[in-house]
Amino acid sequence: MANPLVPSLVNNQLTVSQMVNYPSKINDVVAKVAADQLVADLFFSTGPGKVEGGGINFTVLLKGGNFQSGDVELRAPGAEYPVVSGDLTTDLAVVADYGSKFQLLDEEQDRNDRLALSTKMTQAGNTLARKIDERAIAAIDAALTKHSIAGVTAATEWADVITVGPEADLTPNQQRPPRDFAQANLLTRLDDLGVGKLNGLLLNPWQEFELTSIYGESLEGVLKAAGIDTVKTSTLVPRGTAYMVEKGKAGKIGFERALTTEKYDERATRSTWFQSFAVPAFAVNKPGAVRKITGIGTA
Repeated sequence: MANPLVPSLVNNQLTVSQMVNYPSKINDVVAKVAADQLVADLFFSTGPGKVEGGGINFTVLLKGGNFQSGDVELRAPGAEYPVVSGDLTTDLAVVADYGSKFQLLDEEQDRNDRLALSTKMTQAGNTLARKIDERAIAAIDAALTKHSIAGVTAATEWADVITVGPEADLTPNQQRPPRDFAQANLLTRLDDLGVGKLNGLLLNPWQEFELTSIYGESLEGVLKAAGIDTVKTSTLVPRGTAYMVEKGKAGKIGFERALTTEKYDERATRSTWFQSFAVPAFAVNKPGAVRKITGIGTA
């Protein structure tokens, strides 16, 4: 399989010098590397159109504001339908400019050092993905706190759960991870916001390790029974914390500028610089589509 970090032209690999002349191809590579790492897409889908005016004004769907204050009434012939109202909660997501740059020396071009170029593109993509994920998780946490979205406190730290051995030593079902998953889904049903099954799980790598240790080859079935079909990990998630989410339903990511890579020449150092940046805004318009689970491990 061709290395995605070394784009090819027909059957021949592009040289480093050729890549320098096509910053759009470098942008494609940085975008692919970033996309492969992102966890933000568990929470957000991409909003329509370009962000204008430096931010996104949006309405937040919350318990108590998801129905009109009055009820529908039986209409008599010739009569009007009743006028009912409902309070709307609005918020503003402001754009932020994130980016980085790397230097490619003339010597690296002259020597066709593809490894140097691919490494620098990978670093750029990874760094950008980490920042976008960091801001996405921060936006989710801020919305959960601001709107008092109820979360779940685990009945038992996952590392302490025992599923194999003498019956007297086994952890009761009501103190195992599936209880935490079920309670998260219960909270979404009680809010009655039209949220579907919480089918995405984001957690620290340590908690994925603990789940695997508990259930082994049975883990896939346990997750399927809980309605979870996507599991992602990130070191940005504090140890002992997880998020259950209806994938892509918590909010929208809008871009004032989508991922862009520019180049500029610097003859004083005989080099070319490439800067990649994006200007996103994170609008959490349905925070109830996320439930935070805490107490599942040692911080």
